[in-house]
Amino acid sequence: MKKIIVFALVILIGLNVTAQKLNPVKWNFEAVKKSDKQYDIVLTANVDAPWHIYSQFVKKGPVPTKITLKKNSLVQVNGKTKELGKLEKSFDKNFGAEIAYFSKKVQFVQSVTLKVASKTRLTGEIEYMVCNDERCLPPTKVPFDIAIQ
Repeated sequence: MKKIIVFALVILIGLNVTAQKLNPVKWNFEAVKKSDKQYDIVLTANVDAPWHIYSQFVKKGPVPTKITLKKNSLVQVNGKTKELGKLEKSFDKNFGAEIAYFSKKVQFVQSVTLKVASKTRLTGEIEYMVCNDERCLPPTKVPFDIAIQ
């Protein structure tokens, strides 16, 4: 009987350990007021070492970071999303291409204008992929909801 209990405990502990999901990226979302109706939507990724997150502009290889904003009739999106951080480039033999990525921290900044002076919310989703020197994690989608005031 003791052997069965010990065996069951070992199995349960093993299942608990494998059930933990790696999450090397912590996100912060905010709206920064630039002028009366102008805002920067800032999506900040803090990436644990030794992981890195890919640029939006990767053409070949890993899944590039992709930001999707849901339509909001009160908000006009201005231009493309900028990347602020130390962009690193290297040839990755696994993908057979030069890859652009960020380590530690990167901010994705989207300029928007309110059509009328009012409070609203901007929602969307960011899809990204992270890798280290040994492996990559599957692409992850994270929803966001940002108050614009």
